[in-house]
Formats: sequence, C-alpha cells, structure tokens
Amino acid sequence: MPAAILFGMLLVMALMFIADPVDLRVLREWPQWLVHLAAIVTNLGDSGFYLIPLGIALIGLAILDFELPPQVDAAMRQVWLRLAFLFAAVAATGLTVNIIKRAIGRVRPLHVDLGAYLTFDPLAWHANAASLPSGHATTAWTVAAAFVLLFGPRARPFVFVIATLVCISRVILGAHFVSDVVAGALFGWFATMWLAQFLARRGLVFRQNDDGALALRGQDAAKTLLAWRARR
Repeated sequence: MPAAILFGMLLVMALMFIADPVDLRVLREWPQWLVHLAAIVTNLGDSGFYLIPLGIALIGLAILDFELPPQVDAAMRQVWLRLAFLFAAVAATGLTVNIIKRAIGRVRPLHVDLGAYLTFDPLAWHANAASLPSGHATTAWTVAAAFVLLFGPRARPFVFVIATLVCISRVILGAHFVSDVVAGALFGWFATMWLAQFLARRGLVFRQNDDGALALRGQDAAKTLLAWRARR
C-alpha cells in the first residue's frame, strides 16, 4: 500500500499541471443540461446521504428489545457491525478530508481566473478555498471501497461507475479541479481499506486470509436472517 499511495500522490501532482489548466478552459463551456444533471448526480457524494439513514438503522437495531434465537442474534450483531463500519468509514474520511482541504486552502475553479489553477489560501477556513481534496469524491470512493469489501468483487462495476460519475459531476460544476477529485478518490479508497485491515487485526467485521486478502466474518449472516424471517 505505501507504494500505491506514493504513486497516487505523484499522479495528483501530475494532474495539477496537465489536466487542471484544461479544466479551467472548458469549465464555462459545459451545456446547461449537463450541468443540471451533474447537480443531481453530485448528491450521491454527500456524506449525509449515507450517514443519516445509517445512523437511524444503527440506533434502531441497537434498541430492539426482544428475544432472538442465538444464531439469529449473532447474525444480527454481524449486520450491525457492518453498518457501523460503513458509518465510521464515511464519517471518519469525511471529517478528515474536510480538515485537510481547509488547511491546504486551494481555491475552487469557479473562484479563480483563467490560468490561476494553482491558487491557494492556506488555513482560510472558508468554502471557496476548500478544493483539494474533494469531499464528495472522498465519500463516493469510501462507499465504493466499503461496498466491495462487504459485497465482494461483483459490486465493483456498479459502485465504480457511480463513484466515477460523482467525481465527474464535481468537475462539471466547477467545485473541484480534476486533481482534487482524484486526490479525494484515492484518499477515500485507501483510508477505507486501512480501516478494514485495522478491524480485521482486532477480529471485527473482517478477517484476513492466508494470502492477505480480507474476507467478511459471519458471511452467512444475511442468509440466516432471511431464513429466520421466512419462518416467522
């Protein structure tokens, strides 16, 4: 992972000088229908879109007060832990990236002149200077990584497309440069993978196979709950 992180940092730096100037030139040339569509898609990168329902689900499951068969109770606990992992991943990466980008203070594309793609106002702590990394891209790729971990490789095509569209929407809206969304995507992905490995070492949610790959603990939890529900 350290080598991948280093490569990601070099990629972001390269994009700053290669893609970001082009981004500024085409920013105001996007057709209005595409801008309106991007404004809808970008909501899928809003952390509240995930945290609110996840928080409600976690509280609801925690306060359930009725006796369950031991096997069903164990399965319910596994499901709760998975939802807690997703909540923690989105919340932690979102909070961290918000602190980082406001400390860096890169000015957003809509607020700079043509050619001024490397404009910074460090520690300004206002929204106009919070471009790098993209928070929406971070959230989108945090969710993508979590879904791949929770549902396996079959989830990749769907979540990768959604996360990529969120990143594109941020560029079209002028909220971020290309390098900003790539930085956010890489941060979200690697931070979520690190969190999963951290939990696996402590026997929570995941386990590490002999080949180093992560696998879910209690993989039959969903089947157990569905079977129990069908019998009721």
